[in-house]
Amino acid sequence: LLLPEWTYRLIALLLIVGFPVAIVLAWAFESTPEGIQRTDEASEAELVAIAAAPPGKRWPAGIAALVATGLFVGAVWMGLRSSGEGSAAGAGAVTGGEAAAVSTAAATDPGSSAPDGEASRQSVAVLPFADLAGTDDSKAFALGLHDDLMTQLTQVPDLKVTSRTSVMAYEGQNRPVSEIARELGVGSVVEGGVRTSGGRVRLNVQLIDPAIDEHLWAQTFDRELTAENVFEIQGEIALAVASALEVELSAETGEALGAVLTDNIEAWNAYHEGRLLEDVSGNRERDLAAVAAYERAVELDPGFVAAWARLVRAQSWLVRRGLEADTLPARRSLEKLQELDRGGADALYAEGVYRYYAHGDYPVALEALREARTLRPGDPEIMQHEGWVLRRMGHWPEAMELLDRAIQLDPRNATLIWNQGSNNYRLRRYGVARSQYEIALEIEPVSGAGARFPDIVLFSEGDSAAARELLEIRREFALPGRAEAAEYWLAYMRRDYDAAIDAAMRITGEPAGIALASGSERFHSNALRLATAYHLKGDEANARSWADSAVAEAEAELEIRPSPVPRDRFGTAAMAHAHLGLGLALRGGRSDAEEAIRQAEEAVRLHGYEDDAADAAVLNWFLVRTYVLTGRYDDAIELMEIMLSHPSIFGLGDLKLDPLYDPLRSDPRFQALIPQLEQMIEW
Repeated sequence: LLLPEWTYRLIALLLIVGFPVAIVLAWAFESTPEGIQRTDEASEAELVAIAAAPPGKRWPAGIAALVATGLFVGAVWMGLRSSGEGSAAGAGAVTGGEAAAVSTAAATDPGSSAPDGEASRQSVAVLPFADLAGTDDSKAFALGLHDDLMTQLTQVPDLKVTSRTSVMAYEGQNRPVSEIARELGVGSVVEGGVRTSGGRVRLNVQLIDPAIDEHLWAQTFDRELTAENVFEIQGEIALAVASALEVELSAETGEALGAVLTDNIEAWNAYHEGRLLEDVSGNRERDLAAVAAYERAVELDPGFVAAWARLVRAQSWLVRRGLEADTLPARRSLEKLQELDRGGADALYAEGVYRYYAHGDYPVALEALREARTLRPGDPEIMQHEGWVLRRMGHWPEAMELLDRAIQLDPRNATLIWNQGSNNYRLRRYGVARSQYEIALEIEPVSGAGARFPDIVLFSEGDSAAARELLEIRREFALPGRAEAAEYWLAYMRRDYDAAIDAAMRITGEPAGIALASGSERFHSNALRLATAYHLKGDEANARSWADSAVAEAEAELEIRPSPVPRDRFGTAAMAHAHLGLGLALRGGRSDAEEAIRQAEEAVRLHGYEDDAADAAVLNWFLVRTYVLTGRYDDAIELMEIMLSHPSIFGLGDLKLDPLYDPLRSDPRFQALIPQLEQMIEW
C-alpha cells in the first residue's frame, strides 16, 4: 500500500496495547444468544468435570496457550529492541569507534550508504534513458533529457540522487536493476526509454524498488517536441518520483521543478553537447570544444541561465589548466549570468568555480559554493568543489567529510575517488588511500590515476615491491611516458642509476619543461631526473650538462610566468623557481649554491602552506633537496620536521629509500623522523 513507516509502528502499538485488554474482556464476558453477558462463575460440578478430564485433553490447550504467550512476549521485545536501535541510528547515536568504522567503510566502498548496508528508498539512481530511435540526434536528446531530470531531482532536499558521472557507466548495459542498485548503494531506480519522431517525443519511465523488483510508479508521456514540453515532462516526473518516495516538497521547490530553462531546442541541444564534452575533460581539444558549444547555446538563447553557468566553469577551467591566461572572458560570462540569475544556484556555483579556478581566491569561492549548496543540497558537483576549496584552505576534517558525501552520491566517479585517495595519502591514511585508488582504477583503468599510483606507493609507503607490482599490472593502461617515469623512480630508489637513466631516456609523450601540477603528479622535468641520476652515479660532467638544460627550462618558464606579487595563487611561477633552484644546486658551483637556495626559498615564499594546504608541500620537498645538495643539512632536517606536521605525500619512501638523503642518515635527528612518521600512519 506504500504506507509511510510510522503507520506500521502505530498498528503494532495498537495490537500490543489491545492484546491484554482483549484477554481481560474474553475472560470476563461471553457471547450468548441473548448477547454479550458477564461470564458466570464456574460451578463446583464444572470444576470437578474439568479436573476429571484425561491429561491428553487438557495439556495441548495449556501448552498452546504458553507458546502463544511466549511468542507474543518475544515479538514485543524484538519490536521494541529494533525500534530502539532504529531510533538511535536515526538520531545519529554512533560511538566514536563506530563512527570511525563507518567513515572507513564509506571511504573504501563508495557504494555503501549506511552502516548496515541497507540503502534508503529515498536514495535514487536515474539510469540513462534508452534511445529507442537509434539516431545520433535522438541519442543526444535522450542524454539531455536524462541529465536535466537529474538536475531537477537534486533540488529536492530529502532525496539523495546519484551523480550523472556514476550512472553514465551503465549506459547501454542490460543488467538486473537490483545488481546496479547494489553497486550504486541506492534504494530506488528510475529507468526509461525515449523515442523522437515526426516532431513528437514519447517517453516511457518507471520508478522501481530494486529490493522487491516492483514498480512504485510508471507513466508514458507522448507530447509534441518543444522545449516547453520537455521541461514540463521532467517536472512531472520529478514530482511523481518525490510523491512516490513520500518526500515533502516546499512550495518553492515544487514551483522550481519543471521550470523552463530555454524555449530554444537547438540551444538546449548545444548545451548538452557541451556537457558530453566535459565528461572527458583533460584533453585540450575537448575543453576548447566544450567552451564553443556553450557559447553557441547562449548565442541561440541569451537568457539560458544553465548554459551561462557551464560556460563560466569551462572558461575558468581553461585558466586553471594554463590553456588560457586571460580571465576576462570568464568574468564577462559571470557578469551576464548574474544579471539573469543573481542569488540563484547556477550563478552562485559559477561564481564559486570562477573564484576557485580563475583566481585562486579560496575564501570568496567557499562562500559562494556554500550558498549554492543551500539551494541545491543534493548536487555532488557543488559538494566536491566546496570540499576541494576547503582542502586547499587547510580545513581538512570538513573537506574530507564533504568529499566522502559527494562520493556516496557519485560512487562511480573515478576522478573524485582517486582524488580523495590522494587526500588520504596526504593525511597518512595509507590503507584507505590505497583502497580508493584500487576502486578508481577498477572503474576507469586508463587514467592519470594509474600513472600516479606506483609513484605514490613508492614515496609514501616506501613499498618498492608493491610499487613494482602495480607498475606491471598497470603498464598496459598507462598514458604515454608514465610507465617509463615510474620505472625511473623505482630504479633510482634501488640505486640502479644506469637503469634510471635508461628509463628517463625512453620517456616519450610527456610535455616538455616543468611540471606545474600538484605533488601527486610529476616530481621533476626529465632534465632534472637525468641530472639527479648522473650526479648520484658520480658522473658530474653529464650531471652538469643536464642541470644546464633544467636551468634553461626554468628560466624560460619564468620569462613566461614572472613572479606575481605578493603571492602565487596557483603555484605555477613558484614551481619554476623550485626547478631553477634544484637545477642550480645540481650544477654544483659555489655561486650557483647561493642562488639555488634563494630560488628554492622564493618558491616556498610565493606558494606556502597558508596559500595551498594541499600542494604547497611539493615546493617544500624541492627546498629540502636543494638544502641537501648545497650542504645545508641542519636546514634540511628542520624543514623535514615541519613537513611532517602538515598533510603531504612526504613519506617512508623519502626517509628510508631516497639515496639523496644519505648524508643525513647518521644524524640522530634524521633517524628520529622515521618512528615519528610511522606513528602517524593509519594502515
